[in-house]
Amino acid sequence: MLKISEMAKLANTTRRTLIFYDEEGVFLPKKRSEAGYRYYDYNQLYDLLFILGMKNLGLPLERIKELQDKPSTEVMDELINVQDQIDGKIDELSKIQSAVSRKISEGDDVDAEIYQPLIVKRPKITFWCSRESVSCTDEEVAELFAEFYKQLDKLALMDGNPSGYLTDLPEVDAKGYPDASFRIVKESTTNNSGKIMPKIEKPAGVYAVVKVENSVESICKGLENLKKFCDDKDLELTTDMWQMNTKSALGEHGGSEFMWLEYLIVE
Repeated sequence: MLKISEMAKLANTTRRTLIFYDEEGVFLPKKRSEAGYRYYDYNQLYDLLFILGMKNLGLPLERIKELQDKPSTEVMDELINVQDQIDGKIDELSKIQSAVSRKISEGDDVDAEIYQPLIVKRPKITFWCSRESVSCTDEEVAELFAEFYKQLDKLALMDGNPSGYLTDLPEVDAKGYPDASFRIVKESTTNNSGKIMPKIEKPAGVYAVVKVENSVESICKGLENLKKFCDDKDLELTTDMWQMNTKSALGEHGGSEFMWLEYLIVE
């Protein structure tokens, strides 16, 4: 059996918490020694993790105690209510994050020179994403673009939320760009039509970036400059390239006049 300190460590909580839960009748030890020491069974861990999880979701201890004796359907109803509250808070914070992201992008646009690589901090953004492209022909790009935006709100093209492409392009390979597979992305604060859509997260972190014009020739030139920049500084990068629009108005190939090419730097 487990001593109280061992159970606390296993559940990533504190000895004091377990004593408090025992005193409140929420989580009792399996047995006590004659000297009053608490001992727990390994199987009790799962009940404890459930209690800790409910507490982290904001449920008061008295309500958790009530739910312990309730049927699973009532527990599920309570969890769904909590989940709805959390989703509402996440939605509100996502809108704030979107506004902050746009301000950051606007600031970077003012100071950036075309083809001049930079190292910048970027916030985390969650995107709706399309299926992966099967080719890079004009026909495939247009079909993928139309398919993706049909699933979003009718005003999605003009709502100003960040958009672009996630391109599978390891090693900043300019020669491989014309044939690289990609996904269309649009920040998930944009409303969709209610259909199930996949999401993908752009991590917060330090990125190696370069601003280019929206053409294959310009993008390849920017990639060459970015690769030299990263090689000179001995930077290790992830394999994904985020190809982000700088403005909400989209033109050729579903992109803005200028775009950011961005690679997350591995620290």
